[in-house]
Amino acid sequence: MAIKRLKKITLYGPGEDKNQVLKGLQALGCMHLIPLTEQTPESSLRLQPAEVSEALTWLERCPRQRKQVRRKETASIDGIVKDVLANKTAIRDLSDMRDRLEERIREVRPWGHFTFPDLADLNGQRLWFYVIPHGEMAALDDIELPWEIIHKDHKDSYVIVIASEEPAEDLLPVPRSRVGKYPLSKLETMLEESEYRLEDLNAEREALTRWSYLLNQALAARQDSAALEQASNSTQDEDQFFLVQGWVPATEQPAVEAFTASNGIAAVIEEPSEEDNPPTILDNPESTGGGAEAMAFFQMPNYRAWDPGNVVFYSFSLFFAMIMSDAMYCALFGLILLAMRKKLTATDSGKRLMNMGLFMSGLGIVWGVLIGSYFGVAPDPDGVLGTAAVLDLNDYGAMMKLSVFIGVAHLVIANLATAWVNRSRLYALAPLGWSILMAGGLGLWLGTTGTLAEVWKTTLGPGLMIGGGLLIFLFTSTRPLQKGSDLLLRMLDGLKAVYNLTSAFGDVLSYMRLFALGLSGASLAMTFNGLAMDVLHAMPVLGVLFCGLILLLGHVLNFALCLMSGVVHGMRLNVIEFFNWGLSEEGYPFKAFSKKED
Repeated sequence: MAIKRLKKITLYGPGEDKNQVLKGLQALGCMHLIPLTEQTPESSLRLQPAEVSEALTWLERCPRQRKQVRRKETASIDGIVKDVLANKTAIRDLSDMRDRLEERIREVRPWGHFTFPDLADLNGQRLWFYVIPHGEMAALDDIELPWEIIHKDHKDSYVIVIASEEPAEDLLPVPRSRVGKYPLSKLETMLEESEYRLEDLNAEREALTRWSYLLNQALAARQDSAALEQASNSTQDEDQFFLVQGWVPATEQPAVEAFTASNGIAAVIEEPSEEDNPPTILDNPESTGGGAEAMAFFQMPNYRAWDPGNVVFYSFSLFFAMIMSDAMYCALFGLILLAMRKKLTATDSGKRLMNMGLFMSGLGIVWGVLIGSYFGVAPDPDGVLGTAAVLDLNDYGAMMKLSVFIGVAHLVIANLATAWVNRSRLYALAPLGWSILMAGGLGLWLGTTGTLAEVWKTTLGPGLMIGGGLLIFLFTSTRPLQKGSDLLLRMLDGLKAVYNLTSAFGDVLSYMRLFALGLSGASLAMTFNGLAMDVLHAMPVLGVLFCGLILLLGHVLNFALCLMSGVVHGMRLNVIEFFNWGLSEEGYPFKAFSKKED
């Protein structure tokens, strides 16, 4: 994985060929345009086909898809869009009406089947309905209006009050129930008819999905037109000539040269200068590209930086495994991914993330076997799985050392990568100094605790820390030495950089969360297991049911918490701690000027 090298290309041609050249570049699809004039985003926004996009989204969300029509001459896009949006509006309106009918039926059902008599038959009197809790029935004794209880359940009494006008709101301690003018049988008939109609509309929506491809093509054509207009507005026009500039991958240079030769236009191809700020295009293989996909969601590395995608792929997977700390949880995670593979692998990004997820699952299973945790249950020490459990999660001292070691290694890699990127400058010695200082600090701590030899405590650890600190002090500042005061300012810059030792200490300690979260997840799993066994032993018959419920709900909850912790904290350690030391400047993505329509 790496950041692709780019070339800066400037094309110069006659103005009458401008549109043809831009169309050719769009078809070539390998150029990131550099605007040479002020952008006019309004023009592209004006061309956004919102109705086509809305119609396409509605069809793509249909659970079932029909075979696609691909002959463009067989359809009127405007007519299809109109039909689809009408279908969408009708389904939504009918769904709302069905929901209201269901709610009305729930309210009316306790009153049973009835129809209102004519007002003249009641001598002008009307019926007013109230649902009163049993505990508040005494309020009826204080009213003068006639009333009748017509139904009771375990909680409420259903009372009708008779009056010619609507009673006052404070007549009873509960508000009046509004049963509407339709009887229950009529409401049920209306609900049935709405469901029939809704079924027909859904069938119509499914039939309309056969036009998804053509709508997609129409949308792509409009987007291509918008992009072409924007590109045309971003060129520099001088007299009878035009100038267009952009970035192309170095591997595409032959294709660009062939294009310029065939179109008879002049081209200048250059390496990026120090003043240029090229976009970033990552060269990601499908197998390990998931790290770059996850990383790009938060930060895109600068063109002149390095691609940390590989490190993120392996480190994020390791952090996830340590936080999950259960072989069966990780196996379950892998099974969920496999069950969703058809949906996840629909795009190239999805395939990379899917591969990363499966690697996370596999590494988590290995880690779970090493610590001997299967749904919080430890295996028989004399069995095969017990023999494979060589790490003890309850050995706090060892697990803390392992977490700190991983943290230091992670940050040392970040600093070494920064030193390599800046290898042509003296500044490279500063991140190298941080690597040496962190490694020396780790050696000193392990020497003090007796994990490493005494020499790390007395000589090697302090020596490396002092040497690293000197490199940081001397080479962090890039301030040029032009006068005497610059030397003083450089020394102040160096002291300020050394003061970041506290920040480094805090960042290393952040990796302790790997051990803490893993231990908490395993402890919670064991707690649910213990509760379930206690219930089983306390109630030999019903206990089986409650034991199963506790195990099911408890482990589902713990699995969800571990999964969320593994993703959030694993990514946090990469994005905040690791990127803070490894990526100083953020870049922006390469966006090819290309055609989307087939």
